[in-house]
Amino acid sequence: MKLMIALVGLALGAVADEWTFENAKLSPDPATGRAADGRLEISLPSKRACAWWEKAFAVTPGKGARFVATAEIALGPGEAAPYNDVMMFVTWYDPAKGNKKGVKFYQRDFMRYTDKGTLRTFDDTFVVPGDCNTVRVEFIAKWHRMDVTIRDVRVETVDAPRPRKVRCVVGNPHEKNANWREDGTDTGKKGWEDPEAVVRSRLKQIENCLTNIFAHVEKPDIILFSEVFADTGTPCPERTAERIPGGPSFALAARYAAKYRCYVAMNVRERTDEGTFHNSTFIVDRAGKHVGTYRKVTLTSGEYMAGILPGDDFGVFDLDFGRVGCLTCWDHWFSETAKYLRRKGAELLLFPLAGCAPDHVDLTFPARGIDIGIPTLVAMRQGHLPNGIVDRDGTWLVKTFEDGGFAWADLDLNERKRTFWLSVGPGAGDPYELYLDESRPELYERQDLRRPRR
Repeated sequence: MKLMIALVGLALGAVADEWTFENAKLSPDPATGRAADGRLEISLPSKRACAWWEKAFAVTPGKGARFVATAEIALGPGEAAPYNDVMMFVTWYDPAKGNKKGVKFYQRDFMRYTDKGTLRTFDDTFVVPGDCNTVRVEFIAKWHRMDVTIRDVRVETVDAPRPRKVRCVVGNPHEKNANWREDGTDTGKKGWEDPEAVVRSRLKQIENCLTNIFAHVEKPDIILFSEVFADTGTPCPERTAERIPGGPSFALAARYAAKYRCYVAMNVRERTDEGTFHNSTFIVDRAGKHVGTYRKVTLTSGEYMAGILPGDDFGVFDLDFGRVGCLTCWDHWFSETAKYLRRKGAELLLFPLAGCAPDHVDLTFPARGIDIGIPTLVAMRQGHLPNGIVDRDGTWLVKTFEDGGFAWADLDLNERKRTFWLSVGPGAGDPYELYLDESRPELYERQDLRRPRR
């Protein structure tokens, strides 16, 4: 069997070395390689083989470099989909260190790809880092008996990729007792004698917060509020739960979203026309229209014992600035849920919740950001805990404890925060891609994730 890689149209000038073929030294079943007629061929004889072709090219510091190729993949009998076992990656070298293997380098980047049938298309653009003037391109095949033909390879000098800025805001109205009214007075009663009045007072808090946000933040793109704020603590959820769309929370969000041309996300106790109840986060768009609703999947014992029903999927919503996913409260404590959203293409995570233990703020929230490599908007409703934004590297970018206040930041969804070493060697790697490119989904899918028997 042969893996054939045809290389044409190289736009950057090559440095001294030509394409060379390498076998992984310890592989028990060596692959074979042949260069002929503008093609590079590799034959992988078994699952125990790993081999690659490599070559270095000149690049221009500070410019962009675009890498494009297509690969036709023909698997051997009994082989599963190759997922990340046909890869293209590049290593950016520091001219002071040289471009030989074993030296410290700037960074290593894996090319994004899309599959259509048996055709894999690589296409990615990067800013040339530091003073780098040499990049090593590698095509690698591993762990499958297969034939692959890679064609139409282009390595082009282009303008550096532009940032994709999104202005994100988290509102922070604090949870108040049901006897509080919208004029700030205390009724002296339990409050739930008139549940509709309680909901109105809670929504007035949100509206005051929205007014504060739009008075101080210019042209926000998306605003998030906390979990079931409008009727928290209700003894009569059958009266206070809302339709989506159609409820008072949706009406408030839609009005401000349309007025200020901003996405707004709120979480409510939802009541459907079928008579079911859910913990639901809805998003309205810049015209005040319903984008979609995420129903909390991982319910607490108090919720399911009250009759709340779970959602049945982890949704990702396409907004005009990027793809957004949502996890609600208890959802977020299961690392696989965030990874599902990342695999479905989420670039930003909405995380409304009621509250948590302080160590979760310091440990769990940053860990999720690191796990999936995307920023998280955190919206709680308890005054002793911060609301804010956790960046893709696990750091809190902004926090607020102010009642009726807000936290905001401009996020670049094209940003890559690289980490030294990871799996790539003595240089920086990009967790955002690496956690996908070097994962093993074919193994995960065979695992039984239910509680083990004892």
